[in-house]
Amino acid sequence: MNIRSSLLLVAVLAATALTANAQYGPPPGGPGGHAGPDSPLEIQMKILARGKRQLTGQIADPTKQQDTVTLIETLKKASVDSKALDPRKTSTVPAADQEKFLAAYRAQMDKLTDAFNQIEEAVKTGQYDKAKSLLGNLQSIAKEGHRDFKQD
Repeated sequence: MNIRSSLLLVAVLAATALTANAQYGPPPGGPGGHAGPDSPLEIQMKILARGKRQLTGQIADPTKQQDTVTLIETLKKASVDSKALDPRKTSTVPAADQEKFLAAYRAQMDKLTDAFNQIEEAVKTGQYDKAKSLLGNLQSIAKEGHRDFKQD
């Protein structure tokens, strides 16, 4: 088999694989750990995760202050939108405890939104070291929330 034939074979196999994935979607139990598409809450959480990573890379850069503020506003919106949604884990909580579980979840999302507000204020006033410090608190809030409310 010559090089052209090998390249053609690789191209055909790649196209076939892409077409199959596009047609049938990812296999069940994919990265989200469950079958089926992402829930609206999982979509918001992905926005938060990507945004936090981006924020980490630019928070201390004064030349990106306006971009950082805009990003924080997007993250605050995702946090507020997430508060209105119920985690998948809710269905595993006994019915008698669900109201308490959801109240605790919503309080945790309020903590997250408050943390974004504090970071935004620090960035707007040019206190970049404080903003970086507050970003560390944000990570703790997220970790605590995932521990308590994310379905395994």
